[in-house]
Amino acid sequence: MHKSFEGMPIMSLQSGGKLGELATPIIDPRKLQIVAYYAEGPRIHEVSVLHTSDIREVGPLGIIVNDADEIMVADDGLVRLKEVLDFNFTLIGKQVVDDQKKKLGKVIDYTIETDGFTIQKLHVSQSIMKNVMTSSLIIGRAQVVQVTDKEIVVRSAAVPETTGLGQLVNPFRRSKGSLAPE
Repeated sequence: MHKSFEGMPIMSLQSGGKLGELATPIIDPRKLQIVAYYAEGPRIHEVSVLHTSDIREVGPLGIIVNDADEIMVADDGLVRLKEVLDFNFTLIGKQVVDDQKKKLGKVIDYTIETDGFTIQKLHVSQSIMKNVMTSSLIIGRAQVVQVTDKEIVVRSAAVPETTGLGQLVNPFRRSKGSLAPE
């Protein structure tokens, strides 16, 4: 779950010391991937970021990076991150609808895999009535159709209605003109 990463210590492999903590994730909505985290702490005096590609390991001590140089000041010099920062995308609280425009709820949490920091599952809070009748809704990454500023569109779980029964074929019966035994 993403909440377990916020506040996690950032540890330096070079010095063996704590550099700061992870704060809010920076999410690229085009890939549903965390590309960086804001970093904060007593030794960090400016708005700074840590690219997830600079994370060597996630362990019991925290996030491990090579050294303090991996934490960079979030200014216009971060060309590869500027476009994603300009999206100002927040996943928590985002409305989720299916491709039939039925409202499913809002994102309250998500699960990530730490190898590429891709978002694998969305945890969706439904209305109070739906929560009483069913368990919470978890949507897999493969079901996501589109991510916009206002909502996340997912593939509908509803089975499309048919106008009539399809023709059933019994493989043990011989059809007209067939050479199969009866």
